[in-house]
This record gives sequence, structure tokens and C-alpha cells, in this order.
Amino acid sequence: MTFQLVYYSQQDPKWKQEILGFGDPGDTIGYVGCALTSTAMLISGHGLIETPKSLNEKMKNVNGFASAGIRWGAVNQIYPQVNIKSNISCQNADAPLGIIDASIAAGQPVIVMVDSTPAAGLSTHWVVLYAKEGNDYLMLDPWPYQTDIAKKTYLMPRYSQGNTLKRSIMHVIIYECFGASGGIVQPGSSTTTSSSSSSARVKADVAAGLNIRSSVDTSSMSNIVVTAPAGSILTLVEVDGASKIGAVNQWVRVRDDKGHEGFAAAWYLEKAQASAPAPVTAPTPSPVTEAPAPSTPSAPTPVPETPKLTVTVKTAVAKVYKTASAASAVLSTEKRGARLSVTEKADTAVAKIGKAGTWLNVKSTNGKRGFVEGGSVKS
Repeated sequence: MTFQLVYYSQQDPKWKQEILGFGDPGDTIGYVGCALTSTAMLISGHGLIETPKSLNEKMKNVNGFASAGIRWGAVNQIYPQVNIKSNISCQNADAPLGIIDASIAAGQPVIVMVDSTPAAGLSTHWVVLYAKEGNDYLMLDPWPYQTDIAKKTYLMPRYSQGNTLKRSIMHVIIYECFGASGGIVQPGSSTTTSSSSSSARVKADVAAGLNIRSSVDTSSMSNIVVTAPAGSILTLVEVDGASKIGAVNQWVRVRDDKGHEGFAAAWYLEKAQASAPAPVTAPTPSPVTEAPAPSTPSAPTPVPETPKLTVTVKTAVAKVYKTASAASAVLSTEKRGARLSVTEKADTAVAKIGKAGTWLNVKSTNGKRGFVEGGSVKS
């Protein structure tokens, strides 16, 4: 998908007082959370919506901090499709501008460290670079400097401290997100333009209806804008929104036929056909909870009830998780030799069996559906 500009301020009252990672009481997101906030902006721009607060909690669950210092590689434990490609210190050398430029050209913005003040000594600060103009970069700055993503914010006027561009950047972090299309939305471009496949349908088996929320926080009911009935058609109001439909742990911005707009859990949506049926009235008033993982990680059609193959646990134990993440709830713990039914299509499942770092959709021996790490099973 095309990278979308998402802005978060580490000073936002919703999370500024949160303790960063495992830091001391004074180590709040508002005070030292620029690296975390930059990471949240980066992965959210790739469609993996996280606020600094939600990412802080998930990173703690995977031991993603050394005190208040972020462990960059831990992001991959939360999102296997996001990998560290480069981690380059350049405090005593010229910044690798060519590498930065190539990453941005590939639709992969870059997190960099700069000196935040002209005072003696280094006062570290992290920002996100997403475009180059002349001998400067456009950035998303987590400090409340330029909050309007429709306007351009340049790196050099604020953080060069009298240095050249290649000496103004002191550390480079490049994440590679699988599925990025190579484009990055520019300031002033519409972030709500739908693609040619501009509609999606709430799946028929979401009997209680699908919540459309003002944010992706599922811990509260207060952000529910409206509940869309099963079978209703929703308009996608973001670039490449169609690419998210049916995908696990992704959120897509939608609008219903009454003009209500917000975020919907993409795994409860399917692609709408040209001749869409009329919306079906929800049989019960209680809205669905978005938290349960879907029965398949990316397929827009329901998983067949009859599995096409089974796998055997080859490690001493293998855990079946609620979602495709070791940070999620454990549904069952399977012993060596246990047979698990595969509940995704065989042509996609076969490539994952025995391969570490992949997630296989299975039914555990207790009948619950979830995800097992591919390297822990064999055919």
C-alpha cells in the first residue's frame, strides 16, 4: 500500500504522562518518547495503526525496551512483516544519504536521530524522513512543531545546527515493511481518496454488526461512531484501502451511507461485488468486539470448515496464539507430536510449514482457532 502521512505528538495529553518502556518515573513519553512516537508514526503510515500509547504497551509485552531505550528489532515481534533493514550510527561519519534516498524512493520512510538544540553537547531527538527536496528532507517531527501534515516541515531549518545535511543526521534506522507499494503521500495530497475498488461489505457472519470507531482503541466503547449491520456496504476513504480488506490486525478508514466516518477492523470486511445486496438488519443490538482474531490472516473469503491438511508439532511445546503475534493471548499449549488442523488455504500454508518467523492459521487440539509459529511444526 502507499505510505500515508500520520502525525502523532509525544506531548499529546492522551499519552504524554505514560512511563516509557521500563524507565524511571520521570521517563515519560512526553519527555523522552520521540523514538517511540516516530516508530508509531512510521508503522501507522504503513497501515498498522498504533498510537504511542498502544505501541508502548505492546513493546513492553515483548521486552522491547532497555529501561526507557527502545529495542528497534522488537517491532518485528509485534508485526512480523516489519523488519529492521539498517541500523547505522553516523555521529562520527557522514550520514548515508544515498541509502536514505533509496529507502524513501521505495516507499519506506526512515527514522533518524538529530541534535535538537544548538547548545554544547548532543541532545538526541528522533524524527521520520519521508521525502527529499533539494538538499533537505521533509519530516514528521514528534515534538509539537508542525502538526498539519498538509504543510511541509523541513529538517535543516530546525535541526542542522549549522552543519551540512550529511553531518546533521547522526543515526539512521530503516524498517522494511513487506507490502509497501513504493509510494508516499505528499503534503497537500488527499489522504482520503479511495481506490478504484472503493467499497467493502461487512461480512455476513458478523451478526451483531461492525463498530466504526473514531480511533482504533478497542478498550472503550466511547469512541464508537456507529455500528454497521452485517452485509452493509461501506465506502473506503483512504488511498489503497482495498489492499487491507480481510487482513488481520489492520484497520481501514470507511464511511457508511449516512456519512458516518471512522476506522473499521479490516478482517471483518470483504470485497464488495458490483451488484451488492441491500444491507441486512442486525439481529441483535450488541456490537461485535474487534479484538478476536479472524479465522484467516489475509483471505477475504471465509475459511473452509474442512481443513485441507494437518501439521505435527515438532518442538517440545508449541503455543497457539489468538493472533499472529507472540504478544497475544495463548489459546492452547501443544506437546510434541500433537496434530493440528490447518484452517487456511493449502497453497499458502505449505510455504510456512517448518519456516521460522511465519504464522500458520490452525485449529488447536481443544478446538480453538488461532496461530502457531511455522517453525514449530512439520508436515
